[in-house]
This record gives sequence, C-alpha cells and structure tokens, in this order.
Amino acid sequence: MEIKISNISSTPIYQQIANSIKNKILSREYISNTQLPSIRSLAKELEVGIITVKKAYEVLLQENLVYSKGAVGYFVNEVNTEEILLIKKRKYIVEFKEMIEKATDDGLTKGDINEILNIVLGEKDYENQSK
Repeated sequence: MEIKISNISSTPIYQQIANSIKNKILSREYISNTQLPSIRSLAKELEVGIITVKKAYEVLLQENLVYSKGAVGYFVNEVNTEEILLIKKRKYIVEFKEMIEKATDDGLTKGDINEILNIVLGEKDYENQSK
C-alpha cells in the first residue's frame, strides 16, 4: 500500500495514514469490500508502531469508511456518492477555516477575504483592481 508519511509534518502520523487511506477510498481507488492491510503488516511497511496504525484505522471506523471483521481485518465500507461529497465538503470547510484564520491573523478583514474569494471564483477581475 503506497502511503507517504512525513515526520516533519504538524499532522500526526496516524492522521496522515488515515487521510491517505481516506483519499484512496474517496477517489474510488479502493472500492467497497477491499481488504486493507493488517495492522501489523502496514506498521512494518511504514516503519511505525502498531498503535499508530490501529489509531488510523479507528479514525476510519469512526468516519464509517471502513468496517472490521474481528480477527479477519479491516475492509472498505460501501460509500455512496452523496456521502463522499459530504465528507469532501467537511474537509474543505476545515481547510477554509484554517486559511481564513491565517488571513485574519495576517490582518485581513472579512471584506478582504470575500474579495479574494470572488477573485478566485472568477467573479471579479484581479488585474483591474485599484491599488
């Protein structure tokens, strides 16, 4: 399983693992009922602790993206298109909130942020802005 983790990232390793698997599920790279690697084998492959992988799988369980068959292992859950869209929207909401926090920390107002959003969405022409 190709999962890239970074020891210098501010995101905990278990979350990086969970996010990577989640992205593979949401992009339909992993289809429903696909068995995920065992906790031990993935921990060995990624050179992380077993508890780290277990925690990543628990995150995916909580998000209803995988299910467990006890001693057999973890499998990708059936995820419908509406659910995928909802999950993606939640992800973008978190990312937008982080960007907006950074922007306000940098001194931008809500009006500035709205203006940026309008430019990005193509509703306003940046080149013709008065300086």
